[in-house]
This record gives sequence, structure tokens and C-alpha cells, in this order.
Amino acid sequence: MSYAIALNEDEAALLSDIELDQSKLDHERYKQQGPLVLRLLKSLVNRSAIPEVRRLYWSDPEYQIGRLKTSHKGLFERNGRQGDEIYTHPHFLKYLRYFLFGAQLPEAAISEFEEVIGNPEWVSSGDITDITKGTRNIVRKYGLQAEDDEFYRLALDVGLSQWYAKSVRDAVKQVK
Repeated sequence: MSYAIALNEDEAALLSDIELDQSKLDHERYKQQGPLVLRLLKSLVNRSAIPEVRRLYWSDPEYQIGRLKTSHKGLFERNGRQGDEIYTHPHFLKYLRYFLFGAQLPEAAISEFEEVIGNPEWVSSGDITDITKGTRNIVRKYGLQAEDDEFYRLALDVGLSQWYAKSVRDAVKQVK
């Protein structure tokens, strides 16, 4: 995957014993893998392997798009989870997957999106119309209408500012 982080040998072994798809977990498996998730996450944090933009997506309220103005982590806290409980909860797995692999989109769609963006350092407000138009074309081509959050994550990963990433997300939501 284009935006997957490199894992060391121990992390790869831990990940091989973790089911990232919450729908495939029963209660027993969920309880068994919680400590593995914690060990993997602590290793990634200790070596600063998680890209900064993904850490911000998790912990900064500005990166949470929605009615509630709290971070993604803050949503867990609002629901009574604290400390390690957050990271061993099955709903955290989608964030762990993002930390590890980036946006869950087809490689072809990611490549085309990168072409639409070009060099993100050169993107200005005058480019947003072309970017959102190109994004909508990709969404239609690959049938990704429900993937607005994944395109938001991808836009962040390619290096777009948060404002532009939100525009990309809004463009995806407009596709019927």
C-alpha cells in the first residue's frame, strides 16, 4: 500500500495476530487481542512511526469533521473510555488500520488522486476547483461515493492542508 508505514519484525509479528476488521471479532478474540494492540501501538509510538498528520487526525479536534467538536480520541473519552481502554476497544481498530496503512482506497484511485494533486507544496486556493472536480471523477469511476472520510485521510496523507482536505471530503459527499 502506498502510505503504509514500515514495521519492524516484532511489530509485524504482533500485527499478524491482530484482526483489524471489527466485524470478524467475537468477544473472546477481542479480549485476547487487546494486549497485542497495546504492545503494537506502544512500539509505534516509541519509535515515532505514526506520521504526524495521522496523530493529529486522532487527537486534534480540528481534524474531526462533524457536529461534535472534539477529537476522535475525545469521542472515546466522551463515551467513558480512558487510557488503555480506548486502544483496546474494537472501535479503535479502524484508527489503528489508518495509522498503519493510510486511507483504505483502491491503489488505482490513490494513484489518480496523487496525479490530480501533483506537488502538494504548490497547491493554492486557485487549484481547489480542479482538485475537487478531479476527485469527484475518481469517486464516480471507482464507485467510492461512501468513502468521503477515506478521501479526507488520503488528502491529509498526500500533504494537503487540512482546509484543502476538507474541501476534498466535501466534494466526495456531493457525488450521488
